[in-house]
Amino acid sequence: MAKFKINIFYVIASICSLLLVMYIWLIFLPFYEETAAYEYVKNIAFILTILLLASAGIQIFLSVKKISKDEEIRA
Repeated sequence: MAKFKINIFYVIASICSLLLVMYIWLIFLPFYEETAAYEYVKNIAFILTILLLASAGIQIFLSVKKISKDEEIRA
């Protein structure tokens, strides 16, 4: 059976990325409602959301490490 090791720092970084996405849409973007710059800021927020979600996905992928049999024996 394969054993896995979780790197907590990647998990924390991915959670922070997801919190930034929430901040952009729930706190930052409403400041620009009913202004001329709203559509521009909304487009930038959409691009940042895509980049931050990709970053969080990569960080979650990197956080899981499969432990080899050699590492199991040493531990």
